Order: sequence, then C-alpha cells, then structure tokens
Amino acid sequence: MRINTIVPGYISSFGGPSYVCHQLLEAMDDAGIDVSLYSVTGDNNIHNAFHRFSMPLWAKPLGYKLLSQDTWAKYTEWRYLRSLKDQDIAYIWNSTSIETYRTIRSTGRIILTENINTHQATSKKILDAEYHRLGLIPNHGIDEKAIHHESAQLELVDYVFSPSKEVTKSLLKADVPSKKILQSSYGLSQNDILLPEDIASRAQKTELTAIFVGRMGIRKGVHLLLEYWVKAGVKGKLKLVGRIEPSAKHLIEPYLSRHDIEHVPFTHNLRSVYLDADIFLFPSLEEGSPLVTYLALGAGLASIVSPMGGDSIINHGNEGLIVDAHHADDWVDSIRKIFSDSELRLRLSRNAYKMAGEYLWKNVSRRRIELLQAALAIRTDDRNT
Repeated sequence: MRINTIVPGYISSFGGPSYVCHQLLEAMDDAGIDVSLYSVTGDNNIHNAFHRFSMPLWAKPLGYKLLSQDTWAKYTEWRYLRSLKDQDIAYIWNSTSIETYRTIRSTGRIILTENINTHQATSKKILDAEYHRLGLIPNHGIDEKAIHHESAQLELVDYVFSPSKEVTKSLLKADVPSKKILQSSYGLSQNDILLPEDIASRAQKTELTAIFVGRMGIRKGVHLLLEYWVKAGVKGKLKLVGRIEPSAKHLIEPYLSRHDIEHVPFTHNLRSVYLDADIFLFPSLEEGSPLVTYLALGAGLASIVSPMGGDSIINHGNEGLIVDAHHADDWVDSIRKIFSDSELRLRLSRNAYKMAGEYLWKNVSRRRIELLQAALAIRTDDRNT
C-alpha cells in the first residue's frame, strides 16, 4: 500500500492544514508506510524524502514571480496525476480541483480525503446565525456554490478522514454515508509537550493567566469569551494570542484597554505562551479539531472549551470542562470555578498532561492506518461476498 498525497499549495512547518498533512505523513513514513506528498513548495526546514516539490526550495525567491500560484497548483496536480501507480491510494487534501478527483475516480483507484473543518453546509448555518445575532451582514465567504462543490467532491471519494465528532456529525447531516467516514483526530509533537518541572512551577504563581489562542474573528467566539470574562470578574489576566480579523475589530478592541486583558500579536513562539499560562479558554463556534487545544494538553492546562473547540479532545470533567459557546451563565460559572478551585484546576491539569501522549502524531497516524486498513478489509469482504 502506498499513500500518494497531494496538497497543491505551500507546506508549512508551523501550522494550518498543510502542517497537519506533513506531520501525519512524516509519522507514517517513520512507521514504514510508503508515502509521498506532491505540493508546490514549502518551508526551508522541510527535507523529508517523501516530499515531491514542484518548485525546489532554492527556487522560491523567483518561483512565484515567474508563475502565478494558480499555475503552480495546476502544474502540481498534473505531476501528481502522472505519478499515480495502480495500487496507490490517492490521498487528496484541500484546494485540489474537482477535475483531479474525477480523473482519479475514472481510473478506479481508491480516493481518500480529509475534512479539516465541518462540512460547509454546517459552517454556513452556524456562522450566518451568529452574524445575524450580532446584527452583521455575513462575510465568512461560504456560499451555496462552495457547499455544492464540497458535496460533489465527497461523492467522488471512497473514504474521508474526520478529525472530530463535530465534523462527523456535519458529514452525516450532509448525507455522506457513515461507511465512508473514518473518524480520527489531529495531534501534537513531542516538542509541544512541556517538561514536568515547567508545569509544576505553576503552583508558585499568585495570579493566574488564561489564554485564548487563534485567529480572532467571529468564528472562534472570542467576542463571546470577552463578554464572559468581564462578567466572571475573576482576579487574573486573559491573554488573547493571534491576529484580529478586520470584521471583528469593533467587537474586540473596546475590551483591550482593560488592565486584565492583553492582546499578544500572532507569534510562532507558542511554547512560551502556553508555558506562561494556567488555563485555556476556547468557545469556538465552528472548528475541525483545533491544534491549539492539543497544545493545551501538552502544556497541562486546565481548559474550558466549547464542543467545537475540543469535545473530541477533552473529556468533560476530566481534562477540562465542555460548555456550549452560547451558554453565558455556564461559561461565567465555569470560569469562576476553575479560577477559585485550585484542587479542580490541578486535577484537570494533571489529567490533561497525562492524555497528551495519546495524541502524539505517531500515535494518531498509527490509529489512522488501522482505521484505513479495517475499512479496506471490509471493502474486500463485501466484494467477495
């Protein structure tokens, strides 16, 4: 079995879908699975043998000046199609054209894809409702054409990896057959897990710090968190880490003058952010399986998250608390409780830290291969019946 993969764009070594794809394939490669990844190019520190860059790393300064991103993507898809062998499993990631799906489908090869977020039919419904609740015109960019396009792609595939319960629910609502859905997770690296002594040092802190990490817009519910934080009135600091989207500035900036709220601009050094924190707060309205929540496990942080923000990662009452993003009173009560109850905070922290190892990329990739092999075995049995 060879898993031949395409991401017709840039491979990042820091975050985002391409980072997740790279981490999964790297772990599979380390486990002896035959993998390859076709993409345009990537960060300079990516040197794995399974990468098949259309634009060599040394050519990046000129590459995008000579040809457009769209041209490079089309060239990458062309190279990818030419590379496919008879027994390859085609693992297709976001931004790949539907024509490539159709071409591979016509050859009879198995197609595997990844739904990094909830189906856009679900996303649109959630975001439309929140924009309207706030008296705003939706500008999230999801329209009926995009929904139809996603559904058409999913009809062409044999299997789709779902990284969370919420994504699985959205796929089922979109009439994706359950037998196509392989529910798994995302994960974290060994370097993302803090040292035990770093976590133990929190016991000496006199003022607690809560963090929200991510792109700050309506989708991730930061405007709700700010409201809940102020109502909770706890003694401590809330750090908002990430870029503020222009469409949400008017909702966020009025709070930034408060002494107990700090905005930290986008940074690649998230380790220091999590190292300095005590509590992770994430009332996201729509997600796939947020990497920032896995990082909270690795940092041993007690967490309060919405179902979208971590229901498949955190068990309620064990590694954190799961509270509906719009249940204001429950959020306020939970913030007060987790700040005032040191025993609860310590228990959640310890459990989170213990759970982190389960989500190392090597373990996530192993479970994914097992899911895929089981699905293929059932497929073979059905054909032989």
